[in-house]
Amino acid sequence: MKKVSEGSFWDHLEELRQRLFVVLGCLALFTVAAFAFSRPLMRFVLSACPGCSLQTLSPHEAITAHLKLALAAGAVASAPVALWHFWGFVSPGLYDSERRVMRWVFAVSVLLFASGVAFAWLVLLRPTLALFRSFETGPITGGWTLSNFVSFLGQFALVCGVSFELPLVVVALSVMGIVDPSALGRYRRHVVVGLLVLGAILPPNDPVTQVLLAAPLYVLFELSIVAARLMVRRRNAGEEVGV
Repeated sequence: MKKVSEGSFWDHLEELRQRLFVVLGCLALFTVAAFAFSRPLMRFVLSACPGCSLQTLSPHEAITAHLKLALAAGAVASAPVALWHFWGFVSPGLYDSERRVMRWVFAVSVLLFASGVAFAWLVLLRPTLALFRSFETGPITGGWTLSNFVSFLGQFALVCGVSFELPLVVVALSVMGIVDPSALGRYRRHVVVGLLVLGAILPPNDPVTQVLLAAPLYVLFELSIVAARLMVRRRNAGEEVGV
């Protein structure tokens, strides 16, 4: 049964404004708190590249890098609040069955994203940095800056986290009838090539990261086909029962 939200367009707009105000307030609060602990946070981030000597090319670059790190930490810490208010805003207009599905979607998407970030940090990052360092020979000396290194780590983790959402996308497209799971199984070779191309396009665009990113994505692709087939069978069985 669908719960219809009462009120005019302006009422909903006011509700959205209030919820955005709370979310942005939490983001600001957590960012300030993270900035207070930015030094230990920075030491943890720099532990990903032991022995690296990072430079600052302007008087404000060091504090800017700390602010970037604090903002990223604040965004992560305030993400549950943002998801809670997003759910509170959209859930009144959903059917009960849709609410159950969306709860699973939220949970799985968060788990997949966290898995992608963990994979980036624990598996991909050090080989990638080592590859970059291996080309700094002869007259080429590495003069990485602190701000660029922090930005690179954030971009790297974000790309891997988003890439790990592939199974959720495949299952959603299959359930909506846009993609046929059996057809996906027949195009495995094309998918492998596509994942390698994707790994080459996404930063940092090097062969080691390309292969290391494409391998888990292919495993996730195979798992997504299995999950999509199960979901489609369940949907078809429900339709037959309804008939």
